[in-house]
Amino acid sequence: MACYYKNSPNQQTTQVSKCKTNVNINVKCNDENGDGNRETDSFRAVNTQNQLIEEIDTFYKVLFQEEQFDNGDIYNSNNSTFVPRRSGVYYVAGTVTFLAENGTVPYRVRVEIRVNGESVAADNDYWAEIDDQFLYVNAINVNTILQLEAGDLVEVFLTSTTPGVIERNTPDLSTRFEAARFR
Repeated sequence: MACYYKNSPNQQTTQVSKCKTNVNINVKCNDENGDGNRETDSFRAVNTQNQLIEEIDTFYKVLFQEEQFDNGDIYNSNNSTFVPRRSGVYYVAGTVTFLAENGTVPYRVRVEIRVNGESVAADNDYWAEIDDQFLYVNAINVNTILQLEAGDLVEVFLTSTTPGVIERNTPDLSTRFEAARFR
């Protein structure tokens, strides 16, 4: 088997006669105590039931009833809240799949991540030119990196200018809430 590498001084490619093709790399990640035994605080939860959005321009808390994993016991599926147990920097994301009741009317959907009731990240999707021959399903994603304190309350909310439904999570439609601690 021939292996190649780029010779940087003259940018020529040179063939090497023998190469090892199997390389084992071990990576050990230590926690703040240096022992490497603690998993990163993280969770992922999904919506298992369609959620009606009946009133326009009203914020609805998005429900994520099923924990797919919860390392660090930081997610509560009973009330769809993420509460970090340790202060630190977290990546937080929410994706909501929305289906408008009337898919031919232009509308706006806004999804927010809120910390202690205050919006800290949001995404707006506006649908104006809609072809009534197609069924449009709108997946809105909001994500951010946050400095959170232990005990902060993190939630996902949605509002729309048209009635519709938040679709349950399926292989084709994604309605999920997730977070992971960096440090």
